[in-house]
Formats: sequence, structure tokens, C-alpha cells
Amino acid sequence: MHSLPPLAALKAFFVACHAGSYTAAARELYITHGAVSRHIQVVEKWFGVNLFIKQGQRRVPTPYALTLARELGGAFDTLSDIALRYGNGGRNNVFNVSVPTTLSLKWLLPRLDDFYARFPDANLQISTANTEQLHNIGHYDLLIRRETSSTEYSAIPFLQDHHCLMASPALLKRYAIERPLDIFSCPRIETLTRPGQWNLWLKAAGLDKSAGNGIRRYDHFHVSLHAMLEGIGVGLGPINTLSQEIARGNLQPLFAKITVAPNQYYALTPVGVQKTLLHRAFEDWLVSQGQRDIKLADLPL
Repeated sequence: MHSLPPLAALKAFFVACHAGSYTAAARELYITHGAVSRHIQVVEKWFGVNLFIKQGQRRVPTPYALTLARELGGAFDTLSDIALRYGNGGRNNVFNVSVPTTLSLKWLLPRLDDFYARFPDANLQISTANTEQLHNIGHYDLLIRRETSSTEYSAIPFLQDHHCLMASPALLKRYAIERPLDIFSCPRIETLTRPGQWNLWLKAAGLDKSAGNGIRRYDHFHVSLHAMLEGIGVGLGPINTLSQEIARGNLQPLFAKITVAPNQYYALTPVGVQKTLLHRAFEDWLVSQGQRDIKLADLPL
């Protein structure tokens, strides 16, 4: 194991950098000024540099020390996160989950009351993600993604989805869309992070992809979805992810036999994360929720 400076000394150094002086650090840590000084000396000896300089009657951190303190801040945050998740034998029920933004807002969050009813002491911390990226994204107990190629995660499938054409009642009052060709008479919404979906749909519908105009482009799907709900245009949306919006009548599937871009969502656990009872319960709950969702046969065709 690599040699490390004593944790108490590093903590005193870190607090002294943020407090701006030995005296302020001693007051915050409830130790003496001399104890802070001795801790700083240990850290300086280990790194081989002077970390504080005298300024008037007090010692202040050098630019090097402030840079080092910023790095240590991230390390202390990681240690705190580990202690929180694994403290008390894992009984603190803190569970960190990373979920794509639209799936989080439109599928997961509306269902969480059901999970809390079953596990009232659970403490889920949900973080949204605008990317399918799996690397360098922080410390999570579980990630929900459409990708399973990484060997750094174990995967449990829980939700299948397909995209079909959708529009809001407000738009359908302004435009009569009775056959696929009618979509060229109204604005179409396209998402830059989901390239090629419209071409797939037009091909499946037997339409010329070069026909028509009126494209409205947005960067992420949750923005495109807002435009669809506002009646700005027709768009392609994932049926199960948007099942609540469909059930409430906020979006109406059009030509539901024509589906493209099938998705499979997975609950991914980083290799090395010890699954707690809460972790396994959340995975089982995701699977049960996915099985209850809309089937294509349920939609008006």
C-alpha cells in the first residue's frame, strides 16, 4: 500500500487553507494553535515544500497549498460519500442513482411514491444525466442507461421501449393528421442527440425523407419533449418513457404501428459496489415497474 500522510494532518492542513490561518483552523477543529502547526509541519515534510508563509502576524497558505487543498477537497468528498454509503453496515439507506434526464422526469419520478410506500426509510439521491456516458461521471451505486458494453458494470434489463410519432391535442386541433403524408403539412421536431430517427420513421412509413420542410431542432430530448407538449410540432417519442403523458392525454400516439429506434434500459451497478438490501430492492422494483408499462397492443392504431 502506498504511503500517505496522516489523515488528521491532512484534515488540519485542508481546514487551515480554507480558514486562512492557523488560529481560525484551531478554532474550527477544537484543537490548539500548536497542534495545527505540528500537523502542517508533518504535511510539509511529507510533500517536501513550504505550504504556509508568514504574512504579518499570521501564516497564510501559498498558491501551491491552495491548489493542493482543492485536490484534497475532492478526495475528502469521496471519503465522506463512502462513509455515508457504507457506514453502520450499510443501514443508513442512502442510495445514489444516475438516470437520463427524460427517463428520470417522465418515467422514474412519477413512480417513486410507490417505492417509498414499500420502503419508507429509503433515501434515494437521484442525479440526472444528459448523456449515456459511463466513464468519469462520479460515484453512484446504480446507473440507468441504454448501454451495457462496459465490463465495469453488471447489468439488469428492466424496460423496453420503442419510438412512435406523437403530438399534443393542441397541435392536432390546428393540423389534420389522418395519414402519414399529412405530417409534411406541420412542423416536425428533431433532437440533435438522437440523429437519424426521423429518417428511420419516414422509411418505415414509406415516405420520401427529402419531402417537406419545417424542421424544429433542439439539442436534447427533454427540450424536444417540451416543444411537443406545447404543440410546437409533431415528434418521435419513446412510448413507455412517456406513458404517463399519454395516459393523461397530454400526448397522443399517431400511427402507432410504425415504430422505430427500440431501446432497452438497464440498471447498471459498478463492479466493486457491494449491493445492499436497498440496492437489490430497487432493482427488483425497476423490473416490476417495467413489466407494468404500456404495450404496443394497448395503443390506438
